[in-house]
Amino acid sequence: MAIGRLFHIIHLTDDLPALEAWYDDVFSVRRGFLDHHYMEGERRDASLVLLGDSVIEPLAPAFRVDDWAEYPLGRFYNRFGTHWHSIAWYTDDAGEIWQRLTDAGVRVYIEGGKLTDTRPGPDSAIMTHPKDTLTQLEFMRPNGVVEENDPRLKPDWDPNWWINNHPIQTPGLAYTTVLTKDLDRAEQVYGELLGGTVLHKGSSELTGTDDVYVQVGDTVVQLSKPNTDGTIAAADFEKNREIHHAAAFKVLDLDKTKEYLEEKGIKTVARDDQTLISDPATTHGVPFRWTTWDVPGGPRDGK
Repeated sequence: MAIGRLFHIIHLTDDLPALEAWYDDVFSVRRGFLDHHYMEGERRDASLVLLGDSVIEPLAPAFRVDDWAEYPLGRFYNRFGTHWHSIAWYTDDAGEIWQRLTDAGVRVYIEGGKLTDTRPGPDSAIMTHPKDTLTQLEFMRPNGVVEENDPRLKPDWDPNWWINNHPIQTPGLAYTTVLTKDLDRAEQVYGELLGGTVLHKGSSELTGTDDVYVQVGDTVVQLSKPNTDGTIAAADFEKNREIHHAAAFKVLDLDKTKEYLEEKGIKTVARDDQTLISDPATTHGVPFRWTTWDVPGGPRDGK
């Protein structure tokens, strides 16, 4: 399967204007990819913004539309509230991925939460059932508007802008975290089924988790099983079970990052020598981590 570049991770909110203004103010995110866009088939409003070379999709159900709660994003919001929602990648052939997933018993959907039992064409966008892949995953071929507007695909794209011009000196995601109750099953899904590469296994006293790091496409997914009560990960798992939990961004200087975030009203709830965790109450409801650590063998290792 040709799974390639990260398309986006979704930050779902109930106040999209406030969330977008926050990303603009705190991170000077790059725009022009997709701005303030309504998708009728999903009953949602969203933008795509870049922080380093990673795309975040601030998104909210279209609350002004009468039937917003009947669609998948509305149902997710009513169950989980403000939360990280899903991970999406570019692919050369969504049909090929659909075939492999459905052969393994994974339920696959198209726009609007419609289950599809017919192999879609290569240019389709497909989404998994979150219970089958621990969180929802999306795969699509970069074509049309996406290919035309993605700043990373343009010749003047500078992935080092934040390193050279912003207090958050980040090249982008170090990894993004998915919580699981079964690391063996999670590794099978993200490694064997999706063709990912297992890079590292370990445990973290800071996050209170046992972890497996798998590179899927150009992105490292941290599969985490909470092992300690009283942590953010444990609380999220207790409330929401298996779910997309956190986003960890690589930074060059942890102390400077902490100082800048505090200037912006973002509190640190825990840290060690390599990683700090921001208080979700000060980051629009979702856990962010900031780390100088490189996942061994990963795409940022040594860079």
